[in-house]
Amino acid sequence: MSSTTKKLTGMVVGLALVIPLVLLMFISPASRATPHDVPIGVAGPQQAVAQISAMLEQKQPGAFEVTGFATGEELQDAARDRQVYGGFVVGPAAETVIATGASPVVAGMLTEIGEAMPGDARVVDVAAPTADDPRGAGFGSMILPVFMTAMALGMAAALVGRRRRVMAALLPIGAAAVGATAVGVAMWAGVLTGGFAGQWLAMTMGIWATSALVAGIVSAIGPAGAGVAALVVMLVGMPLAGVSAPREFLPSFFGTLGQSLPLGATGTALRGAAFFNPSGLIGAGAGTAFLVLIAWVAVGYGLMQIRRSPADPEAAVSVEGVSEQPEDRVPAFS
Repeated sequence: MSSTTKKLTGMVVGLALVIPLVLLMFISPASRATPHDVPIGVAGPQQAVAQISAMLEQKQPGAFEVTGFATGEELQDAARDRQVYGGFVVGPAAETVIATGASPVVAGMLTEIGEAMPGDARVVDVAAPTADDPRGAGFGSMILPVFMTAMALGMAAALVGRRRRVMAALLPIGAAAVGATAVGVAMWAGVLTGGFAGQWLAMTMGIWATSALVAGIVSAIGPAGAGVAALVVMLVGMPLAGVSAPREFLPSFFGTLGQSLPLGATGTALRGAAFFNPSGLIGAGAGTAFLVLIAWVAVGYGLMQIRRSPADPEAAVSVEGVSEQPEDRVPAFS
């Protein structure tokens, strides 16, 4: 068997093994997505709270985690602070409180449940979507451009800007520039409704964290690191990001893992800035997401400091017959 045939055979076998795993990562979370412990609230007398909790548990066991509130105003404030996804106000002024910006899926579920309850409850949306993106589909599609931009920026920084200091400066500057244009276009298209500064910060941090991870992996192990970065960021991170459906629709471990990766944290930070940020830079419920993104920036920059083995001819520079690695340079790749 010729070397070409062996290579082609190995490629086919590799794809036959990898593609099913890729499909499994994307299909499993979507096909097995069922709600569990979704935090909602019920405002009213304690007896009414207990009755609604029992009714919900009977219809969908384990789906909701119910918290009682004294008034409808307290329930609405909790939804704005992202402590709950919404809930129900019991009494003469019955309400179904939703926060579509937090999750269109949960908002639809609560609306449907409220319509089945006795009385004529009005629907109050404390985080309404934009008129041009009523179902949140446009917002959900923003994660893929973040991944593509970050991959390109990280690869460019690692393979073109070989000096560590150049990479360290290029990544945040590039992320800030791309983040500004991306948010500007999304606002013009009616997908993002929040203030520019907060949404720009969330987008920039997401791109910076992801590109730093990509650049760090490629700097540490060479061009093959691009595949490793794509595996971690996209094949694992994207289906678990919790953008189309909230983390409570994934198995607990996968929901936590998704929010611990750059794309999941980016979605949460951007959602907070877009729908739960009347003033300031960081929206409600997004503090942990920013800490996750900062941690990934640190991981990426830490990986940039790893030197490849001097025995690797691509990692070394010959100076008078002695193999050396300049301190402020990362390996050059052909």
